[in-house]
Amino acid sequence: KYLKQIKSIDMSQPKENNNNIRSLDDAAEGSSSKRPKKSDDRTPAVVMTFSAAHDRFARLQLLGSHTLYHLVSALCKYTPVGYEGSETANDHLWYVTVDDTKYESSDHPHGIVTFDQEALRANQTRLDSLPLYEGCKLHLTYDMGTTSFYTISYMGQRPLTSEENCGMFPRNKVSNAMPPTYVRYVPPTLNGNEPLNLDTTFPDLQRYIFNGNTTVNLFQAGKKKNYGFIQKDSGVLGMLYLPVKADDLANYINYFNDGARVPAAGMYGWHSVVMLPRSKLTNALEKKYCADVEPGFCDALIGADMFRTVGSNDLNAYFPKIAALAGYRRDSRVPKGWVTFTKRGNTCNLVICSGDSVNHKSNAPKGTAYDGMDQHKPVEEPLIQVSGVNVGGLNDLFCVVEGLLMTL
Repeated sequence: KYLKQIKSIDMSQPKENNNNIRSLDDAAEGSSSKRPKKSDDRTPAVVMTFSAAHDRFARLQLLGSHTLYHLVSALCKYTPVGYEGSETANDHLWYVTVDDTKYESSDHPHGIVTFDQEALRANQTRLDSLPLYEGCKLHLTYDMGTTSFYTISYMGQRPLTSEENCGMFPRNKVSNAMPPTYVRYVPPTLNGNEPLNLDTTFPDLQRYIFNGNTTVNLFQAGKKKNYGFIQKDSGVLGMLYLPVKADDLANYINYFNDGARVPAAGMYGWHSVVMLPRSKLTNALEKKYCADVEPGFCDALIGADMFRTVGSNDLNAYFPKIAALAGYRRDSRVPKGWVTFTKRGNTCNLVICSGDSVNHKSNAPKGTAYDGMDQHKPVEEPLIQVSGVNVGGLNDLFCVVEGLLMTL
């Protein structure tokens, strides 16, 4: 139809009538008063950096020639997005809002047509064509069926350096705040007793945390009756929740090790395990968490305590700073608080917090491990936050955290 219209124009007409050709070209490109200005591919390459509100460590770096689609793809690759934090830019329909202008995802790969054919296309919009300024926000609305919202902040741009090449981007240049005085902690020998190797002493918890993508929240979240919550994303959403305080670190870790041993049925999308130490069990807890037990789906584990000795089982002595953070000892430099450890592929991040935690309302089933989800987000700035840290196992995790706490 477009070609027929071109042929129908009499080129011998006065010059002003030839403007019809220009307007048809503009129409073919889908031009609009709000369409971004095209950038020249010959301009020097620039690196544009973005942060994500839901992942304080993420520093997404893309070239100006990349598109909004590339930005969302990088967000999905390097930060948790969608169901279980593992979905991609091609799994659902989405759009990004920039300065009140909406840019939609391209046609769905499974043949579903996008919901607004007149909207601007994210995969045709270069980043350097957008009206961005340092500190401005981009808003991603992801999955129009079960909508999630993500806020992206633009942090500025710089020229490509001589040590870089275009093939290195997009990437996540994670923000790292490792204290300069940090030294990895090595547990000492106490009274002739060698320290426990946590990896081999608690093998089920070791596998649970380090085989797959996990979020580990250790110790009490502010003043909430939440003393630990671990979430594992491996096809089935696994959750371990401790609603009571253990007497010491050894029993604390042992409760989670027992919970990690409970098998999932495999026929459901999630598996809840609530740990209920026998010494802490009350009628109220039993009524809340044991009334609707379904093995492999909603489990309530009534476990025994580990016998504590002054020897190698006394983890309070081997990790004194962590014991203080958990509220088992007093330390003038370490306040009571909690640890959040996240593992996404080979990338590990650590946040050590104190004070109050954010109140979170949920419509998830009550009387399950969901009661402990999303309660460890701090109100105040974290005491310490580091990213890209090398953590190879449970023993390594405790040694790194103890070393970080020694820098306070």
